[in-house]
Amino acid sequence: MITLYTFATPNGHKASILLEELGLQYRVHKLDLMGGENKAPEYLAISPIGKLPAAVEEMPGGAARRLFGSGAILLHYAERTGRLLPGGDMRAEALSWLMLGISDLGPTALDMFRFSVRAPEKIPYAIDLFKGELLRCYGALDDRLSQEEYLAGDYSVADIACFPFIAAAAVAGGGLLDRYANLKRWHDAIIARPAVQRGMAVPE
Repeated sequence: MITLYTFATPNGHKASILLEELGLQYRVHKLDLMGGENKAPEYLAISPIGKLPAAVEEMPGGAARRLFGSGAILLHYAERTGRLLPGGDMRAEALSWLMLGISDLGPTALDMFRFSVRAPEKIPYAIDLFKGELLRCYGALDDRLSQEEYLAGDYSVADIACFPFIAAAAVAGGGLLDRYANLKRWHDAIIARPAVQRGMAVPE
């Protein structure tokens, strides 16, 4: 049994979408972020810097395996099940776009939100910097999707790593999907998947 420690954020949704797509049994522990549960010693023993999501897998003999961070969870379960991670040349593509979602798209989107919405003092340089980086990510994704149906040819963890942040941007306004036709086609195909819809609803 897997326990998923999560919250309704794009990073959290990556893990729940993956588990739903793979049909793995899991229970959900909704983290109390307002109460500081992600900074509590018990959670830090699972996720050392309080990152979410995290997962704990109960192993035979009473042992437990921990995974913290969406990238580790996506890669571990894709490799373990042999699904959603292609072989051959497309494996390199899948890993590359997976890492773009983990290390570029996600952090840049979060920093853009912090500086443009949450910061008590708006710093134009920071806002312009992260906006420019986001546009680079959107452009790269749209260009790739003009060549392939999904980021690595077939639907994979690469798409799961990027989709929740694109979905969040799409509902935030600003007409993102109106400006990137290939990104819109990809977004609409993924949001129609039943497992994605279930994963996006976690935690209830």
